[in-house]
Amino acid sequence: MNAEQRKAELAKIKKDSKPVMTGVKLTYHGERETFDVYSIPLSILTYNPYNGRIGAEVKSYERQHHVLDPDNAEDVVIIEKFLWDSKPEANERTKKSLLEDHQQRYGIVTADGKIIDGNRRASLLNNIWRDESIPANTKQHTQFFEAIILPIDADRKEILRLETTYQMGEDAKVDYGPIEKYLKAGDLRDEGFTDSEIASFMGVKAKDVSWYLRILDLMNEYLDNYGYTGIYTMLEETEDPFQKLEAALRGYKGGGITKMWGYDVETDVSDLKAIAFDYIRLGLDQTDFRDIIRKPTKTQTDASLFANEDIWRKFSEDHFATVESVTEQSVDDIIRDNPDGDLKRLMRARDNAWKEKVSKALYENFNSSRDKLNNKQQAAEPMKLLQKAYAALSAVDTDQPSFKSDSGVESYLEEIIEMAKKYSEIYNS
Repeated sequence: MNAEQRKAELAKIKKDSKPVMTGVKLTYHGERETFDVYSIPLSILTYNPYNGRIGAEVKSYERQHHVLDPDNAEDVVIIEKFLWDSKPEANERTKKSLLEDHQQRYGIVTADGKIIDGNRRASLLNNIWRDESIPANTKQHTQFFEAIILPIDADRKEILRLETTYQMGEDAKVDYGPIEKYLKAGDLRDEGFTDSEIASFMGVKAKDVSWYLRILDLMNEYLDNYGYTGIYTMLEETEDPFQKLEAALRGYKGGGITKMWGYDVETDVSDLKAIAFDYIRLGLDQTDFRDIIRKPTKTQTDASLFANEDIWRKFSEDHFATVESVTEQSVDDIIRDNPDGDLKRLMRARDNAWKEKVSKALYENFNSSRDKLNNKQQAAEPMKLLQKAYAALSAVDTDQPSFKSDSGVESYLEEIIEMAKKYSEIYNS
């Protein structure tokens, strides 16, 4: 059944069928209007593959395969799997409720049968109806979906507004993944909505929307940097570092930071962002991640590696020397060679291969640079530094073959002896 046929069927339902609910208030094209709810055969409805709940999964799938077509039976199976996997435990509970208590909350569909609110419930009703283990006499009602049928003048902007309002605004009932709100804000921006309009749809403040969009832009830049454009599933469990990075970058780009070295707003901040991206990819602990990017304060000028010019210069030089020495198979080549492979698994394998090549060097560079920073922060507390130095020297295992075979050991020992003599002379003077 094509769109025109669905439109004709829905028009007939509105004309000839008795509504199951009347007088439902809905804001439509800026006006508060009254709508009726009808019982609609699910067979004449189609899913919205860009439902906010599964946006990251769908966009990632389409990057690897093709644009999903809700009129294609094979693609319908994929969409339903994404909807189920988005909230499996909640779906089990909702499925039971739909079977036993019937549909409790109406949906919204377009005049040509696209479900803009209620995709998850509709998929569960279809799931029940196809389940041969359920007696037919107990599931007859699951052939139908109760929904408002929008007028034919509902354009894409109005559909997006309604979808967002009901899924992420004041009427939202199910939590969405952290990445989904950024994607939804981006979709609405692309449709020409202002931050204030998006805020009203999502039930947040305009400044929150501005923040969402900046985070999304940073996330997109990160994905582009590694060839992962459109593969939003690579952003799982990364929301926090992106939030911290965006706040830091915004501060550094704005300038005027207390007691900060004269960094270049373009080149140095760009280097900071590139290095931060690498450590996000590496999976650096969030407490450690802040030690790279944290802005200085009046009381703590050496607050991070970037806040100290000398430490940063050496740290960034060694960092880029490591990462620039590594080559990777392109994402497009991996997709071409594994057309039916699990995209998330393939890309994680690519990340892991990169980590194997750089992890040791990057962690050593970070830890040694942070040690330098900590020592600088404790410069006014010589006893603490001397205790640390003594502890480090005490931990040296002289039985290790490398103690005598490593050519650098003797040089360091000589320098340590000379430094100890110098400190002793100063102490006794």
